[in-house]
Amino acid sequence: MTQASNPAAADVPLAIGIDIGGTGIKAALVNLQGDLFEQSQAPSPRSISELRAFVQSLLNRAKTPVRGIGIGCKGIIDAASTLVKSCPGDLSFLEGQLLKEAIGAAHVEVCAENDARVALIGEALWGAARGYRNVVMLTLGTGVGGAVLVDGTILRGTSGAAGHLGHTTIDPSGGLCICGNYGCLETHFSSRAIESDYWAHIHRAAPAKLAKNQSGEIPNPAAIFQAAQEQDECARYVVDRALSYLSAAIISFLHIFDPEILVIGGNMANAGQQLIAPIQEKIARRTRILLDREVPIALQSLVGYGGVAGAAGLVFLKQKLLAF
Repeated sequence: MTQASNPAAADVPLAIGIDIGGTGIKAALVNLQGDLFEQSQAPSPRSISELRAFVQSLLNRAKTPVRGIGIGCKGIIDAASTLVKSCPGDLSFLEGQLLKEAIGAAHVEVCAENDARVALIGEALWGAARGYRNVVMLTLGTGVGGAVLVDGTILRGTSGAAGHLGHTTIDPSGGLCICGNYGCLETHFSSRAIESDYWAHIHRAAPAKLAKNQSGEIPNPAAIFQAAQEQDECARYVVDRALSYLSAAIISFLHIFDPEILVIGGNMANAGQQLIAPIQEKIARRTRILLDREVPIALQSLVGYGGVAGAAGLVFLKQKLLAF
């Protein structure tokens, strides 16, 4: 995937990809090679009218016709109808809405899917999962998203909730999660979980090297991972405990889905080998007997606009211009 200013030719098939996140919305024109043109981003919309205005600005700037619009959005999305069935949090205004109607683009085909699934689609078409038919992807950020490719088909389940791996129970007596369950992976390994765990140490006046800044913000996961590497005892404890939960979850996912590859994305993946190296050997050792092999763990290769590319990929897949 590359970024460019203009499509190579007017007759090149193009789709608009849109990735609606809790804090920002991104979009671009995407071609069949996964190249991006006319990238746009803005703060996340907080109303239907704001979302529609953003999409209309994209259509107005498009210099060539598009084959359709693909949308990735967190929550449970009915791909067949584009209905947002559940979307708790900052995007709750989308619940009960048909995205194809909400964006006000009646003259083009609109496809929609959960944000983690479009991230996986992007990786399967153009990134780290290209050429594989059985893939598990985890997106580690403010929350934990997940998506699964089984024999070349995205796993959706009866109600569309399949693959929400962040809501796997890791600790039955753990804290309440946004989903209503207790002890989810998301409550133990996510940017919010790691920040709150480190804040608990600061609040108890433990000898932590990091502290709140002048605006009252607590250290972010990148700073906490760095402090752990620099032997901050509190940071090491927080990171080690979070990684133990993550590795336990991954071991379960590998046993359940038996994938060819595991892909890790999201902003937490920016830690790179600092994230993967401490858990890779443990995961391999605890899955090798049953799987009779070591499952490779790869970092998401389509960083930044990967969800945008994957969203556009929904259009290309539906129109059979591309296939896994």
